[in-house]
Amino acid sequence: MKYVSFMSRALVLALSLTAGQALANISYTFSGVTFSDGGTLTGNFTTNDAISSLLNYNITTSPGAGGLGFNYTPATSNSTSTSLPSILVLSTTALDNILQVTFTSLTATGSPITINTFASFEQHLNARRDITAGSAVVAAVPEPENYAMMLAGLGWLGFIARRRKQSAA
Repeated sequence: MKYVSFMSRALVLALSLTAGQALANISYTFSGVTFSDGGTLTGNFTTNDAISSLLNYNITTSPGAGGLGFNYTPATSNSTSTSLPSILVLSTTALDNILQVTFTSLTATGSPITINTFASFEQHLNARRDITAGSAVVAAVPEPENYAMMLAGLGWLGFIARRRKQSAA
């Protein structure tokens, strides 16, 4: 009887953990992003779980033939024009460095997210270069539901093992 009470409490706990939607920030990493002048874009950014707010970013563009390049971080630029889940815009206060990356639509899971090369670019003062290829990849983050299900399964296995041990004795 004591074990049944324990198992019922464990089951209620596991169900309460899985009942709500997981609230986890989503991290993306750029992959294979190139500019029309041969430069590259590397780095990552993090959104909230609803993919509606940009929380953090560290994106570096390397100079290509045109000599353009900048490190976009919250200390060097702002994201006030960003409109997620489709558009990421980073710019300096004086608007002398602007990076715009458009996506088909950011998702929390799945295959790499294609960058829309038609509307993605970097601009410095009077020079501009377009993104010609690349994607963003979601970093794998275990969801709280996975842990709850694993704990519930381990608890159930423990319960069965104890029952078998008691029956044998």
